[in-house]
Amino acid sequence: MVLKDDNINQTMLVPLDLRNLIPEDHPCYFIKNVVDLIDCSKANQEFRGKPGEFAYPRELLLRLVLMSVFDGGLSSREIERKTRTDIAYMYLAAMEKPSYRTIARFKVNYVDLIDKAFKTTIKIAKENDLIKIHHVSLDGTKIKAKTSINKLTDENQIKIMKEHLKKSIELDQEEDKELGDESGNSVPKSLTDKEKFKKTVKEIQKSSKNNRNKDKLRSSSLNLLKQAKKNPEKALKKLDKLEEKVKKSPKDVISLNDPDARLMKNKKGKWEWDYNAQIIVDEYKGIILSSYITQNPTDHFELIPSIEQLESNLSEIYDELPSNFQFSADNGYSTDENTTYLEEKGLDGYISTRKLSRKEKKYNL
Repeated sequence: MVLKDDNINQTMLVPLDLRNLIPEDHPCYFIKNVVDLIDCSKANQEFRGKPGEFAYPRELLLRLVLMSVFDGGLSSREIERKTRTDIAYMYLAAMEKPSYRTIARFKVNYVDLIDKAFKTTIKIAKENDLIKIHHVSLDGTKIKAKTSINKLTDENQIKIMKEHLKKSIELDQEEDKELGDESGNSVPKSLTDKEKFKKTVKEIQKSSKNNRNKDKLRSSSLNLLKQAKKNPEKALKKLDKLEEKVKKSPKDVISLNDPDARLMKNKKGKWEWDYNAQIIVDEYKGIILSSYITQNPTDHFELIPSIEQLESNLSEIYDELPSNFQFSADNGYSTDENTTYLEEKGLDGYISTRKLSRKEKKYNL
């Protein structure tokens, strides 16, 4: 037997076609075919003839986002990493390496392209007899936000933090006036003197400790103030935005790291920062026909918008939902409003009542 040489650092004399390294049945080819059917010319036109660095084609970014969804919903940072380490992602990115910020901005600014891609997959599934619209099911699932349950704040906490930051900024401005500006280009000392800022934070901690409970700063609030040492003005703007978010929150508290998440109970009965994902699937092959994220902790109000989205997604395939269409959901959707809606739409709905579900659960114990 002959031992092969270890050629880990060997270079290639000719360009490598990545498709030779990817299996023929890999889903990245399906992703490419889906994006090829979507017209991105209008989105690309926004960047033509404008100054600045070259922008990545919208098709390229869309391929990466769709592939990440196929892989379970990867973060923008993980997508960036895979464009450097995963052959399928390198192929879809045409060997380019967009930053996670670029990918994140694309997700926010081009929701319409992602939505078109989703509808296109449904159309392809129908053309390949993978969908038989006879019985569909709706359910919600909690998706945990990437933030700790302890990272919370409320309007009172934000008010206290803003007062401390404003006071710190005012003191810096007064000191700057007194000491003058020898170079003509100096900045407040709090932005450069870390020790001074640490002393300020310690004073805040001591003051907070002696205050009544409602005026005490939580550890998460103190950590935010510590992070503000680099740029107090920027931190103050962040607090203004958080204040707007907390006023809209039904629970009067929000997460510092993810203010759009809401407190929800998970399957284990524990409270955590979550989003509520609503999904409708076809019974035949389990193809997802409708999906969206909501901040509502319960499913009571999600049946009607889910069916409306389903009709929109199927509008290019059916003029209206088939007459023999059946719809099922669990007891989380059991409300008089939802029952009336199904009757008015002429849909054959099957929704368990809460009373029946409790009874069945008792028998199954």
